[in-house]
Amino acid sequence: MKLFNKLTVATAGLGFSAMSVLTAAAQSLPTPQQAPQTPGPIQSGNGVISFVNQIGTWISFLFWGLAVIFIFYAAFKYLTAGGEEEKIKTANHTLIYAVIAIVVALFAYGLPLFVGNVLRSQ
Repeated sequence: MKLFNKLTVATAGLGFSAMSVLTAAAQSLPTPQQAPQTPGPIQSGNGVISFVNQIGTWISFLFWGLAVIFIFYAAFKYLTAGGEEEKIKTANHTLIYAVIAIVVALFAYGLPLFVGNVLRSQ
């Protein structure tokens, strides 16, 4: 273990020495030319909005897929409960939570449209 520690310290020391040599060598190099400015993926405020909308669309696809999976999972739990009250109760809770998540998602879609329509009408 002591040998490993000594090797680690020696390697770190050599690394710092190399960095100082490279830093000194870089100081004598001529200044590089300005790289050409290429436009990025987001050009304006509308680009930011469309980027955020695209991320929201992907997240909503993921959410709806998970909601369907959880509904099927709750149905599977109902089918395999075999009349046991505890398993039926667990399946019921899973289904209720999946439905609540879907209702919240629908409000999340509808609320911005509702607010936008109210603000535009005035």
